[in-house]
Amino acid sequence: MLNAVQVPVIYTPGDNEWTDCHEDIAGPFAPLDRLEQIRRTFFRRPQLSLGAHPIALESQAQDSSWSEFVENKRWRFGGFLFITIHIVGSGNALAKYPGRTAMDDAEAARRTSAALAWLDQAFALATRDSLRGLVVAMHADPGFEVDAGAYPAYVGLVDTLAQLTKAFARPVLLIHGDGHDYHVDHPFLRRDTSFSVFSRLETFGSPDIGWVRVVVDTVAGKILRYEPRVMPRRGFW
Repeated sequence: MLNAVQVPVIYTPGDNEWTDCHEDIAGPFAPLDRLEQIRRTFFRRPQLSLGAHPIALESQAQDSSWSEFVENKRWRFGGFLFITIHIVGSGNALAKYPGRTAMDDAEAARRTSAALAWLDQAFALATRDSLRGLVVAMHADPGFEVDAGAYPAYVGLVDTLAQLTKAFARPVLLIHGDGHDYHVDHPFLRRDTSFSVFSRLETFGSPDIGWVRVVVDTVAGKILRYEPRVMPRRGFW
């Protein structure tokens, strides 16, 4: 179905696809097995997107230090750098469940390290090449609304995003799902008024299924508006 879409499709995994598959309603399966299935199915060609008309991408797997992370992508368009990082909900795969092993813990730690390294490299590239801005896409809702500034599993990620954004000083957009509520805001403003360059777009989730068109002025290097598109409900939720 994704390869039938008539535009390039870049997919970053979420928790329902693998981390939650230990639940009885989902199988139950071993999450690490599901992760391997996802990588083999959706990322067989790491340097190409999905879709009927794929585009060339850079993959973190091209770096031998992170060879398993075929799902972390990078590409440029309209003067912006886009990246995906594999950070998921359910506490970034740290949630306890019967049968969890040390291998699950090690996977979560390494995947987070890979994401932070990919993020740091992206900001360095965007700075070096004087790009207009940076767009980061991931699944997890990091919890910008909580008093501490993030849910515990995402504190390191959020703090890194804040530090890199402040040094970059150009538009940064974080796109995520997980919370199932559409909204757009500037969650770092409570830290510092200079963080107005950082925006967060949380896109739709069940029962509201849809997508968001983001309109960007590539000359001025700024986001002009967000246009939500919601599919009508058909009575099967």
